[in-house]
Amino acid sequence: MKFMTSNVLICLVLYLVLPLVHWFTDFNAAYLIGIITIWLFTVFYHEVGHCVMAKTRGMKISFISFLPGMYMNGRWYFKIPAYFSFGAMLAYKPLNKNHITKNDIIILNLGGLIFNMIAFFILVAIKHLYSIENSYLEFGILINLLIGVLTIVPFAADGKSIWKLISGKHDELLFYDSMNYYFDEDVEAQKILSDIEPNRDIIANYARNLAWIEEEMKGNFTGIYEADLKDDEGLNLNLIKTFQLMFKHADGHTLSQEEVKLFNKVATSLYFNFGPVYKYMKTNDKKILKNLLNHSSWFPSKREDKLFSKAIRKIIENG
Repeated sequence: MKFMTSNVLICLVLYLVLPLVHWFTDFNAAYLIGIITIWLFTVFYHEVGHCVMAKTRGMKISFISFLPGMYMNGRWYFKIPAYFSFGAMLAYKPLNKNHITKNDIIILNLGGLIFNMIAFFILVAIKHLYSIENSYLEFGILINLLIGVLTIVPFAADGKSIWKLISGKHDELLFYDSMNYYFDEDVEAQKILSDIEPNRDIIANYARNLAWIEEEMKGNFTGIYEADLKDDEGLNLNLIKTFQLMFKHADGHTLSQEEVKLFNKVATSLYFNFGPVYKYMKTNDKKILKNLLNHSSWFPSKREDKLFSKAIRKIIENG
């Protein structure tokens, strides 16, 4: 991950450069730092609201991010893509607790609003009960109201899911259901292939393709990278191709420059751990792969981790 696109740059500017500006100039950078910090904390607090509501519905947290870093699949990262610095989360419901329901999804997506409204009313009460006139407090009131309300309008992520479900659009429920199959490590690959129909939603084919590779890697790797797997979603298709290329390289084949470039292309979003693999492909430095194996997880799901770990270990084994 490039320094210029990571949260580390934001942290340095916000908590190192701006204090220096405040110290050496007449610009009131300290006030700006305070306002931005309240905003970032409120966004994180909003995501915590989603997490708490998810837990009340028997769901598990796959990842949650904010400025200092991100918790993903049991592991903390302190250098993440810059856009994750401003808050994101994802939860899924294990199938042993039954399939996810419309109410589960609505309550999950309302969690941020609920927490923001709780904070809003508490801060308003503090302001009026104690007659406090403070710009930080007033900004806290305003930002909790704005973030809470703006995230449930139909074009925002939370609101879009809620309004789709309320309006009876079944594809949103199918999408969340496929996500649960994909993230639940206790679900066998064969069950994914039998239960999820191809093309039923935007994540269905990705879940099926991962499950198919998981089944195939029990035998000869050749079938994995020679298969022409399909997915209408561009990023999902590139991710699957990247996993296929890892098994192709693990099977002793040298990848072309165009194939190697794909690792760099997908090393964004939650898949930035493909970045070190791209670096290995360019340098052939096995230490990079060995350093990756010092950790037990790299991606949003254990299913992806299983494929990734298998391919890397085989590449190292081949010398």
